[in-house]
Amino acid sequence: MPTARGNHGVGVVDGMIYAVGGIVEGDNATDVVERYDPDADQWTTAPPLPTTRAATSAAGLDGLLYVAGGLIDDDSDEHATDTVLAFDPREEQWSPVSPMLNPRARHRLVATGGHLYAIGGLRSHFQEAFATVERYSPKYDTWEPVQSMHQPRVLPGATVLPDGRIAVVGGGPGPFEDRLARHRTTEVFDPRTGRWHMLSTLLPAGRGSLGSAPESEDRVLAISGSTIVDRAPAIDPGVLALKLPAA
Repeated sequence: MPTARGNHGVGVVDGMIYAVGGIVEGDNATDVVERYDPDADQWTTAPPLPTTRAATSAAGLDGLLYVAGGLIDDDSDEHATDTVLAFDPREEQWSPVSPMLNPRARHRLVATGGHLYAIGGLRSHFQEAFATVERYSPKYDTWEPVQSMHQPRVLPGATVLPDGRIAVVGGGPGPFEDRLARHRTTEVFDPRTGRWHMLSTLLPAGRGSLGSAPESEDRVLAISGSTIVDRAPAIDPGVLALKLPAA
C-alpha cells in the first residue's frame, strides 16, 4: 500500500478493496483511505475519512463502504466511538448513518443477507470485551440487537460463508480480564434462525488478531494471528482449516 498501517478497517465494494484509517508510523491514527484494484494491480487514494479513526472495522454492502466504531481521539484509555460512516464510490463522498447501539473498537463488521453485523469488541481499554452483536438495516437506517455470542471476543477472525452464515474464530476476552488470554473456540451464526452455535472443535492454541475467510462451501480458515508462547505474545504464521457442520 502507499501508506503502511495497522489496526485499520478493510472492506470490499464492487471488487475494489479499501484500507481505511488505522495506526501509522509514530503510533498515530490516520484518516487516509486507499483502494486496490485487483484487475489493474494498482493502489489509488480515496477521499479521507472526516476524522482519524483506528481499531475500526469496515464492510461493503449494496455498493457502499461502511466504517463502524473505532478510536477517533488520541486517548490512552481508548474510548471507542459508536459512530458509523458510509462511503459512496459513485459520489466519492462520506456520510454519517445511524450510530451503533454500543461504542465498539477492535470488533468485526461483516455483511450478509442485506444487513451489517457488528461483532464483539471493546468499549475501552479497561473494560471486558463484548459478547454482544448488533445488526444494521440500510433500508431503515436502524441498529438492533441480535443474540449474543457464547463468549466475549476482541479481534476475532470473522467471515461470511457462501450460505450466508457468519463464522467467528478465536479472539480474546479483553485486556481488562487477561491480556494474555486467547480463545480456541469457533462460533457460527445463522441469520435465518438468529442463533449462535458453539462448535466442539478447538484451535490447537488460542489466537487473536487473526484473519478468517471461507475456503469452500463448508470450510473456514483461521489465518495467522497472535498467540501466547512462554507467557508472552507471539505471531503465529500458520493457516488452519476447519470443516463446519451443515446449516
